[in-house]
Formats: sequence, C-alpha cells, structure tokens
Amino acid sequence: MSADSMATNPPEARTPGLRPNILILHTDQQRYGSLGCTGNPHARTPSIDALAAEGTVFTRHIVANSVCMPSRATMMTGLYPPAHGVWDNGVALNRREYIDYSRVRHGEGTVVEPVTIADLCSQANYRTACFGKMHLTPFLSPADYRFPESQVWWGQDPHDLLDWHGPYYGFQHVELAFNHGQIAEGHYRVWLQQNHPEVYRRARASPPGDVIPGLHDLRPAEVPLELHPTTWLADRFVRYLRRQVTDERPFMAFVGFPDPHHPWEPTREALELFVDSDVLAPHDVEGTDWEGYVFDSAGGPLVGWTEEQKRIVRRYTLAQVYQIDLAVGAICDALQSRGLWENTLVVFTSDHGDFLGDHNFLRKGIGAANSLLHVPFMARIPWMKHAPSHVDRVMSNCDLMPTVLAQAGLDCPEYLHGRDIFQVIAGGHEHRAAVYCSRGAPASNNCSVYDDRYRYTIYPCQGREELFDHQADPGECRNLASDPAHRARCEAMRHLVKEHLLVHRNPIGGRVSAW
Repeated sequence: MSADSMATNPPEARTPGLRPNILILHTDQQRYGSLGCTGNPHARTPSIDALAAEGTVFTRHIVANSVCMPSRATMMTGLYPPAHGVWDNGVALNRREYIDYSRVRHGEGTVVEPVTIADLCSQANYRTACFGKMHLTPFLSPADYRFPESQVWWGQDPHDLLDWHGPYYGFQHVELAFNHGQIAEGHYRVWLQQNHPEVYRRARASPPGDVIPGLHDLRPAEVPLELHPTTWLADRFVRYLRRQVTDERPFMAFVGFPDPHHPWEPTREALELFVDSDVLAPHDVEGTDWEGYVFDSAGGPLVGWTEEQKRIVRRYTLAQVYQIDLAVGAICDALQSRGLWENTLVVFTSDHGDFLGDHNFLRKGIGAANSLLHVPFMARIPWMKHAPSHVDRVMSNCDLMPTVLAQAGLDCPEYLHGRDIFQVIAGGHEHRAAVYCSRGAPASNNCSVYDDRYRYTIYPCQGREELFDHQADPGECRNLASDPAHRARCEAMRHLVKEHLLVHRNPIGGRVSAW
C-alpha cells in the first residue's frame, strides 16, 4: 500500500477500550543510511529490518536540530527549539525540580514547563519508564545543579544516586546509561564497577586509540558484548517487563542507546564481523561546495586522511549499529514471548546523524546538512493492518509525539507544533519540517525548511543561502541557491522560514521572579 492511498483507504483503528503499550527505541548520532532497511547493503541489522518490514519506514524523517539536546527536547515535547527553549547542548529542558525556589520570592507561575510525551502518558495512567540516555539535562553541569544526568554528580558519590530511579520529565522509573563509549555513566557504570570490577578496571585503563593516528576516540572496547552498555539496556528493559507482570496498566517506555555516537568503541566480537567489510562511499569527499560551514567543537575537516581511514570509521560504526540490532532483537523477543507484541506500538529512530566523511567532515556540526538532519524513523503499529510500507512525505521529529499519542488514542495539547503524520497523509495536507540551529554566536545561526524534495537553509548573519534538490542530488554536492533558475523557489522557501519562525517562537525560560 502506498502512502497516497491512505486518503481513500484509512488504516484500521486499534481495538476500542484496549490501550496499547508504547515503546520508543532511540539511538544517538545515527544517520539515515546506516541500516539494511534504509539502503545500506553492508549493515547487519536483521532485527531492525524485520521491525521495519512489519511497519512503516519514513524515508524523509528530519530532526529539528543537528545536536543532541535540542533535537531530543523537540521529540519529547512536540515543540520546535524556539519554543521549548533548548537551543543548544548544555541547556536543560525547563522543569521545576531544577529551580532553586528558596531564592524565588514569587514562585507561582514563574516556571513554564513544556509537557513531555511521558507526562501525558503518566496522566493517562500509563506506567512510564526510561532506560539509557535521555540527555534532557547537561552531562557536564556542576554537581550542585543536581541534574540527574550530570557525570560530575555521579562521579562524586554515585551511591547516593544509585537508589534514585525517577521521576524524570514524566518518567516514573529511570535507569541511566548516559554519555558515550564502552563505560556509559549513571546506573550502568556503578553496576559494572560493582559486579565486574576487573572488566571495569581494564576498560578504564585502556590507552587512547591508535588505529587511526590522531583519532584517539576510536578503539576496540575492553568491555565484552554481554556487558556492553547496549546489551545492558536491553537486559534492563526485559527485567522491567518481568517486574511489572502483575500491573495491568499499559506501559510507555523509552530505551535510549548512547551508540553509535563517538567515541567509536564497539566490542571486539562485533568488530570481527566488519574487519574486511566494504562500506558506502562518502558523498563529496573533497567538500568543494562546503566552504564556510559552521562547526562545533566535535567537528572539523579531515586533513590528510586516506580513503582507508575513512572506511575504518564507517566499519566501526557498522559494528556499533550491529550491537544495537542485537539489543533490539532481544527486546522484540521479550515482547513476543510475553504476549505483548500485538498490542505494542514500537518506534525506532535517532536524534541526529554523523558526517562520516561526507564533504570531508567527521562527527557533526551546528550547521545544516542532510548527513546530520536525516535520520531513520520507522513505526510498527500492529492494529494498522493496511499501513503503508514506506512514506516519502517529509516528517519532523517534532511530529513523533502527536503521531504516537494519536495512535494510542490519547489527546495532545492543541498548541503543539508537530502533527499526527498519518492524519497529514490521509488528509492530503501540505507538510514541512523546520530546523533551527545555533551555537550562540550570530554567525552560527541558521534556519532551514524541508519539503518533500528540497532543503533550503539561510544563515542570516552570514548572508549565506543553501538550496539542495535531494531528488537529483541526495548527497548535497551542488548548492542551487545562486542558480537563477531556482530564484523563485529560494524566495518562496525563505518566506516559509520567516513564517515558521514567527509561529514557532515562544521562548520558555525559568524566571526567578514575577518581574
């Protein structure tokens, strides 16, 4: 069934009165073409591919920001960054728990809290749980801020935190494995240290990577596959299902895998499968049309790299994705064995991508690029028997919350920026995805709009414009913004950027007093 036919053949509704479970499987820094089901012939992802085969793959899913925290806040709230206020990494999503009211004279109404998908599910009597990386509060914050995902706080006295399991942004039960690499921070690190001290010590003592000279965050993990954070997260979710067996309420769960984000530290078991693997070639390896791209601290051009070194990074990424696939398989098997599979809505997606050699860059940047903004999104909705196998309409991760809640029969606030994508398709409505990125300096500010074919981006303080035709140029090798034949399209999409920004801007911040 094609997406277009949904207008005349709407999908069946779920069984009345039977509320479904909701499971969001979420990775970090995973680009669209990293899976078998999204066109990578070298990926080993049978479990994710099987999930996709039973659901709908959205081939043009665009995130609202190219780095973690703003993108995740958009997904969790259904609001774009100009409204939820998380404009860059290091900015916490507003929540009263993290405001010191002892210094607030007029506390009532001074903190506007964006409602999360977990908040709404909790209010609907769901049991809510998150496992892994959420990244709704900063990793590098001082301990006295008391952010649950502060690695400094966990590093000072983790035993004070070990018994903490929420609440956290609407999630009633929390088990954290945040930050990146073979030893994720939070509950996972303390578990590994207590239960496998030799493995922990060996991993902590492992030297910087030397597989690629100068790239110290690429190396085989000392932690074996059965103890790796990715495996641990699948195990914790399965244990949660076992503990909740007598609770008849539906669950809403989020499993946030920290991989395949750098550092690239897959297990040796996984790496063995990709030692001589071929990989997809990068787009625009010279980066000739990308001069002036704005970087953050994690990105930069690859100077002096060989083609084989670029292939190695992609092989390590394939190994990390393979580990995620094993975990997804374990999770799906657990749902099936407990009779929950046919009443559980499962989503698989990510927060942003990685250049992985495209345009001669590695990691990510704060500017717009399809390598960073285009990520996997698939949804298996068992009661939607005639759902399309693929949807090519553009979709934002801002649309995740209203789409998922609508399929679960739950109401959404009317003020959300996102839309139920299935209703958009069924109604034949026009739809676009907006992107807002900034590092704080005026030159870094950029806004984008995606439609079903093009990406248009403007850097207002640089006087720079970009227009890419993804149908003719999926690798974004030719900027059409200066082409007279596309002048009218640029003007129309520039107007859309202005219109979207006016609608989406509603800044949220923690006021410390009424005036």
